[in-house]
Amino acid sequence: MKSLLVLIFLLVSPLANAFSGQLKSTTDGYPAKLGPPTEQLIPYMTLEMSDRTKLSKPWAVQWKGYALSNLESHYQPEKFYGDVHEAFIEYKKRTTKIQVGLNTVNWGVVDGASPVDTVNTKAMFHPLRTLRQGSPMVQTQFGGESLNLDLIYIPVQRQPQLPARDSRWLPREVLISNLVADGASIQLPTPLEYTYHRPITYTHALNNNAGAKLASHIGSWDLQLTHFEGASPSPKLGLNAQFDFGSTANTYVARSPIELVPINYRQSVTGFGFAWAGEKWIFRGESAYESSITDDIDIQPWAWNNVLAVETNIEVGSRAITVLGQFYYSRNPDGGDNMISSYTRLFDQTGVLGMRIPYSDDLTISASLLYETYTQGVFALAGFDNKLSDHLRWGLSYASFSAAKEGLLKTYAKDSHGTLDLTYFF
Repeated sequence: MKSLLVLIFLLVSPLANAFSGQLKSTTDGYPAKLGPPTEQLIPYMTLEMSDRTKLSKPWAVQWKGYALSNLESHYQPEKFYGDVHEAFIEYKKRTTKIQVGLNTVNWGVVDGASPVDTVNTKAMFHPLRTLRQGSPMVQTQFGGESLNLDLIYIPVQRQPQLPARDSRWLPREVLISNLVADGASIQLPTPLEYTYHRPITYTHALNNNAGAKLASHIGSWDLQLTHFEGASPSPKLGLNAQFDFGSTANTYVARSPIELVPINYRQSVTGFGFAWAGEKWIFRGESAYESSITDDIDIQPWAWNNVLAVETNIEVGSRAITVLGQFYYSRNPDGGDNMISSYTRLFDQTGVLGMRIPYSDDLTISASLLYETYTQGVFALAGFDNKLSDHLRWGLSYASFSAAKEGLLKTYAKDSHGTLDLTYFF
């Protein structure tokens, strides 16, 4: 670990004057023991660098790189992970802009979980730090603020990335799967070993992804219509394992090892979004209908996802506290599992409250609370971020998970943890 830190600093130091970016140390401490192969203290190192260069009036190049290392993991992709979020050449003239190369795109208008954020596949190592992966694409935009058309074509999509085999974010006690039986509960053995099967891709899901967005800005209103057809941002996870019957109905006992099978499938997502900004209040909303193009019994055929968000500032003395409320409502024909790849099911019928308090010029306090009705699950997060200098910042936070019924939040109940961040900007 010490050798890796020294190596990173040696690599970053000569680049700091040439590019902008940040070097970040994040350490998660988990009070609860899950047993081998998981750890209770997990340090991460991340490095981000970016640059934009104007070649001429209409031409520019831009890139952004990202590297992550879970210093306690023994397995890929978390042990060493790298991605180029952006690496494109841009041509812009009057009301036309064309970008060719690697890029990340978010067509959503809602902060947090966006139903229309489906263009890029995800790297899902930690549920609170899900990453969009850069996709090779051609993106063309026409028009101005009053009416804008955005077209995207991705010839070959990136494979989604899942947690390492020794991750705490894979189920360690109970596995819920609708692939064994509807709502089946699978008791997991101790010790437990996970393995990954080579990903399976249906309906050429990773080839020829494409989409369009029509957007308009009129006064205080932003409106948009979107459609995207391509690979699901996260895969469906199948199972290869041996099971014994449990002591109760619809309960099974798994034998180790359990092989997880990532299944990439093709879907179309059609969405509508709006944002209205007044003097005091901001309202945002999205509605998206997902339809699976892959005709397979393992794949959910459709889903309808909606969110309404409101944001305002409350004056308390000399401070303006930002308060955010969100309500999610989704319809799904199939039950959810408790794998991290199904993280969007946390927002089936869910309310979220959050606030951000600028305590001083250097200190910001934030807190959020999520309540999910199906499992009566609660997620709470509170922390602060403190600026030490123009180049150095640190923060502390604590995340708590709990639920009354089996599901994703109850699976994470023993993953409540504190986090210490230290970030160097250059």
